[in-house]
Amino acid sequence: SAATLAEQESSLATAAFGQTFKVTPIQVITAMNHREKVIACVAPAFVGQFGKDATPAKLKTAMRALGFADVVEVAIGADLCAVQEAHDFLEEVPAKQPFMGTSCCPAWSVMAKKMFPQFKDYISMALTPMVITARMVKKDHPNARICFIGPCAAKKLEASRRSVRSEVDFVITYEELMGMFVGKGIELADIETDEKFEDATAAGRGYAAGGGAADAIANCVDELYPNVQIKVDRAEGLAECAKMLRIAQAGKRNGYLMEGMACPGGCIGGAGTLLSQTKASVALKKFQAESDDKMATKSKYHVPEEE
Repeated sequence: SAATLAEQESSLATAAFGQTFKVTPIQVITAMNHREKVIACVAPAFVGQFGKDATPAKLKTAMRALGFADVVEVAIGADLCAVQEAHDFLEEVPAKQPFMGTSCCPAWSVMAKKMFPQFKDYISMALTPMVITARMVKKDHPNARICFIGPCAAKKLEASRRSVRSEVDFVITYEELMGMFVGKGIELADIETDEKFEDATAAGRGYAAGGGAADAIANCVDELYPNVQIKVDRAEGLAECAKMLRIAQAGKRNGYLMEGMACPGGCIGGAGTLLSQTKASVALKKFQAESDDKMATKSKYHVPEEE
């Protein structure tokens, strides 16, 4: 039965992670079948992944048809992450450390800390967009279960950390979500909807592509601290990320904000995606252009710091 299979997979997850964790669609479906309130937090690389006619609004309606109680953009957490890292960069660099690495990609973060342990404190301590968004949702819906849906297998490992598990209950990929649509016979192109998908800014949505996080943070610095010039370096693919850190090791990246993305192209090139990077990039830029607000500081969830 599905319940027995879910228990077996949970045991495998326990063996892999050292603790019980939900990493498959079957476990999400089982929770829904038990009438649990499951809220989907969808990473910004989703746009275009489910077909050219599957608009964000149609996706939201289709996910409700699957059984999700609500659908939230993780890009709202990316907006808040960008603002936080902008403040952190100005506070930490160069006064306390020579450079700062972004926090949003867990594979990059883990690689940097393991291969270059001398730099472990230079990777931003800001919460990732996934965690920020999950905590925001949990605050309003404390009894809900949170399902992160994205392009990234590494998020399954990130969410297994003890500090995160209380907020993020399930992690599945876009590929796995598509399997759920197919299994239930849901055709996104045929859906009619009046749903809205307008919570995040273009900057937060841009986290899905390589360079997007650095751009969002740098633009926040430019707006919040107009007299400060920020230098940026970025790398895609772990080999290039390691090369960037070796350059920093030689003292040639002092004063820099460094963005690392494990997947070539950024999250739109993740292992759990369904669309080519080229097409995903076009769809993402269109989605960003349609955003009501462009800067992360304009997010309706951002509370400006007192002067």
